[in-house]
Amino acid sequence: MKDLHNWKDVYRRLASDISAGQFCTGETLPSQSDLARRYNTGRHAVRRALERLSDEGVISFRQGKSAVLVGMPITYEIDARTRFASRLREAGRNVRVRTLRVSAAKYARVQITKMLNVSARDKVGFAELIHYVDDVPTLLGRHHFNTQKFPDIIDKISQTAPSMPEAWHQIGVTDYARFSTFVEVRQPTAYEALMLEIPPTQSVLELLGKNVSAQGALVEVTEAVVRADTVKLQINCHQVADLV
Repeated sequence: MKDLHNWKDVYRRLASDISAGQFCTGETLPSQSDLARRYNTGRHAVRRALERLSDEGVISFRQGKSAVLVGMPITYEIDARTRFASRLREAGRNVRVRTLRVSAAKYARVQITKMLNVSARDKVGFAELIHYVDDVPTLLGRHHFNTQKFPDIIDKISQTAPSMPEAWHQIGVTDYARFSTFVEVRQPTAYEALMLEIPPTQSVLELLGKNVSAQGALVEVTEAVVRADTVKLQINCHQVADLV
């Protein structure tokens, strides 16, 4: 094999091997030393090539600096129907959802309680789910709700394997829509970095939204913490009114 001294040549060869299916989505790529031997080049060229692929959203650096093949970038569309898992499944992506924490009485930060129209001293219902897309941990979904208004929602969350839309449906909230969304780019907490398997210096997107029923009544406040290296927001002109 011809020696590859230019990092751009290494990038093109590695991108070609990825396109040819020599690496699978969710798979950890060989170490930089192994890739350098594979392409008869130096580690500096490999590192530059990996950085380019990371910038393009093709790979992601997990904790420990190992590179993982992410696959096609994920588009998160901001509109009145924010159904992350179902939309990705409709697009042919493999989505797996796991429940991390559920509580009937949890203190929430002031911003959440204000959005829920409850006192900061009141405990609220809480559920946290993690979404894996093509086996890559991609989104932490946190759901906050008033259990005084919806006393049965906790039990339904545990029965729906897990699906928040189905849980709401089972207690009579057959439809709900996004009323507003706050978008912030920030650094992850140590817990978020651990669960999303990203370095603590890698940015995340936080989408804080209000969901309301068809009658306009508040249903829940949702907090989606998503990996900025794999998820891109799409905001169309007609959706700007949904943002705050």
